[in-house]
Amino acid sequence: MSAKQLLRKSVKALLRQVPRGVIESQSKAIADALIPLLGDAKNIACFMSMENGEVDTQYVLKQLFERGSAVYLPRCTSTRETGHVSLRESKKHHMHLTFHRMTSWQQVTEMVPQGKYQLREPPKEDPAPLPAKLDVMLVPAVAFCLQNGARIGHGAGFYDDFFQRYQLQHNGSKPLLIGLSLVEQIVDTIPVEPHDWQMDCIVSGDGEVSWVNR
Repeated sequence: MSAKQLLRKSVKALLRQVPRGVIESQSKAIADALIPLLGDAKNIACFMSMENGEVDTQYVLKQLFERGSAVYLPRCTSTRETGHVSLRESKKHHMHLTFHRMTSWQQVTEMVPQGKYQLREPPKEDPAPLPAKLDVMLVPAVAFCLQNGARIGHGAGFYDDFFQRYQLQHNGSKPLLIGLSLVEQIVDTIPVEPHDWQMDCIVSGDGEVSWVNR
């Protein structure tokens, strides 16, 4: 296994042991620490948490709707389905994310697990939306490093692909990237490759805010 694969495996094993109550309390602390950071940011992308092993984003999402944010959530799709450009030289088509504007918290609660990964996702839109202009993007991971903002995901490259896709759509700009992390997901070092993106800020389950780029 590569260093990344070993790290991913060890952190996932640790996360499986974290009690649900601990995840809930850390997730609430993250939401409370995050909202004041957003200032006048209006357009915010978030993610729908999986059942175990990562921040429960329901607490963040509720507060985003309460503050009147325009909230965008991801859908797992493919370039074959969307017709969007392939960003991987070795593949004519590949999986990627599209982000969809949600109209209300109720719409979020009505989403049910579906597809290969049993994810709660927004309904399909036709045509599939290109990346909307965002102020902030809240990013998941398996692990984060506070020193340089590095992250390691599940290995499929969905978010690195979207960040590149976003820059192509918006003339090289990017939103503020904020990682949301349980305390158990913080590690000392993460191997970084040229295609990897680092966070500008990480908010962790102890309520700490760690800025990397400000």
